[in-house]
Amino acid sequence: MPLIDSAFWLTSGAIIGLLILSAFFSGSETALTASSRATMLRLAQDGNRNAGVVNRLLSARERLIGALLLGNNVVNILSAALATALMTRLFGESGVAVATLVMTALVLIFAEVLPKTYAITNAEKAAVRVAPVIKVIIPIFSPVVTLVRALVRGILYLFGVRTDPDSKFLA
Repeated sequence: MPLIDSAFWLTSGAIIGLLILSAFFSGSETALTASSRATMLRLAQDGNRNAGVVNRLLSARERLIGALLLGNNVVNILSAALATALMTRLFGESGVAVATLVMTALVLIFAEVLPKTYAITNAEKAAVRVAPVIKVIIPIFSPVVTLVRALVRGILYLFGVRTDPDSKFLA
């Protein structure tokens, strides 16, 4: 069985797709949180529907951040797992180290620094572009984010830390 076959290319394609999703989540978080509220309000008043969506997303900032963090963590962990499987197939046990180095570089450059740099430089433009997609993602991820919130509060409670039940932390 050859090491570079259709499974290799499918896995490589999946990793690239996941890195693109990671870049989307990272850039979206930066764009939405860095966008000017005043500019978004003005754009919404001028009839830009996506600016109105940005304003609604920002009104529930913790829920927004929770969904974006969940999405980013899922795609980053999955891409790293796939890369590890791929690299161990090619390089044996050393593939774990190769995958770690390669994925660290790829995620850092293409899924973190590059999209966040673009998003901070073009916050309003990027925010209105990503808002409709993020608006759909938040309700999908909301049950998991709510579960994480409850789990975190439960663990903190076990250690004697009481959280405000009305706090919007991650939900």
